[in-house]
Amino acid sequence: MIVDTINYKAVWAWLNAVWAKSFVAVVLFLLGLWIGTVQTEGRIAGDCKFANAFRVDIQAFACQRKL
Repeated sequence: MIVDTINYKAVWAWLNAVWAKSFVAVVLFLLGLWIGTVQTEGRIAGDCKFANAFRVDIQAFACQRKL
């Protein structure tokens, strides 16, 4: 059977090597997503503050104060 011929220690060592090399890329990708989210929220708040409107992607919306 093919399951008997798989060397699990070699597979585990290979997975650890791949993960160790790509860990920095994964962390930087997640950091980039977080920075992008913060920047987008800042732009929306800035647009609403100065232009009395805000945008989400290509859609524009008017800001209205609610009391």
